[in-house]
Amino acid sequence: MSQRVKPSRRNFRCMLSVGLAAATLALVLTYVLGAQVLLQTPYAEPAHNLFMSLVQGIVGGHSSMAQLHGGSAPDSQSQAMPESESQMQEMNRGILGNNMLGSPAGMAAAGLAAVTLIGIIPLAAAAFVISWKQRSFVVAGLLAASGIILMILPLANMNFAIPGPIIGVVVGLAILGLGVAKGITSARTAVATTTTTR
Repeated sequence: MSQRVKPSRRNFRCMLSVGLAAATLALVLTYVLGAQVLLQTPYAEPAHNLFMSLVQGIVGGHSSMAQLHGGSAPDSQSQAMPESESQMQEMNRGILGNNMLGSPAGMAAAGLAAVTLIGIIPLAAAAFVISWKQRSFVVAGLLAASGIILMILPLANMNFAIPGPIIGVVVGLAILGLGVAKGITSARTAVATTTTTR
């Protein structure tokens, strides 16, 4: 009975890791191939505005919470807040304006790039972790392909602005590294199993 449970668990983990790696590649391909089409939809700008309001809510949460509860910040803090908020907005515009993934120009494109990064990183990491003790060349290939494809736009639009498309290159290299590491461990496992069967 326990021998039947172990293979089914292993198959489930294998299918889950392949599914996560395939989802990573699908998200990368959707971004790289469909960015222009997505940005021409009427929902691109409202979605970007929603994303920026979430970022500003997270960054400036302490001041907005104080205002919601009817409290007021001390004078020293209230004088410093406009400068810090404007600096944070300029920093956010700088990060997004330089287009993290080297996407088409425009703030809406940069918001799309940020959302893509937020989705790609955990999917790739989860696929790698779930397939940790398994031999899976499929996961390795999907992750490596995702990393390579993700680096195409940043390398094509490299303006050497920091932060800018270099972030897309770094993330692409990290995902490519996960794929290469998975391929190496899968190859070692394959070699080890063939030598033990002999």
